[in-house]
Amino acid sequence: MAETSRSLDVRSATPVRQLVVERTFTASAERVFDAFTDPIQLAEWWWPNGFTCPSAEVDLRVGGTYRLAMEWPDSIPSDARFSHSLRGEYYEIERPHRLVMSGRAVDDEHDELFATLIDVRLTARDAGTHVVVRQSYFEPLPPAQAFAGAEQGWSEQLDKLARLLTERRDHAPGTNRVETS
Repeated sequence: MAETSRSLDVRSATPVRQLVVERTFTASAERVFDAFTDPIQLAEWWWPNGFTCPSAEVDLRVGGTYRLAMEWPDSIPSDARFSHSLRGEYYEIERPHRLVMSGRAVDDEHDELFATLIDVRLTARDAGTHVVVRQSYFEPLPPAQAFAGAEQGWSEQLDKLARLLTERRDHAPGTNRVETS
């Protein structure tokens, strides 16, 4: 799961755009953090609606890497499919409050198509957790259709995460109800 040979150093590069998405879950910060770092849970909620994650690998340590495979919906023609996985390296891990990692879209030849820096912050609020995802983009930017749909994609992913947390709560006695706002 090593980073590609042409990797942009997203820690020192200057971002040209940023996307910030926020959501509050009525689940503990530990449960939400685990959903962002456990490969079994990631495979259930990562990627927007219509896409699936057939495999997820996580080496959760500073300097460790992750890989999230992408399966495209049949409705998108094969010549319009530009990425086949998201890979990255963990730069900061402060369980259960923060994750900082690179996010690199990679094609079948393991070429890096574009790179982002993803900063996930989790803050306890009342009976829940407020999550702020800040994704910084660099040159070269993602394809226009991917960049245009990034906010919707994160929103859909977080909706799927809310459902996962609800399902897990329903199967774990004594836990609180999970909702998003």
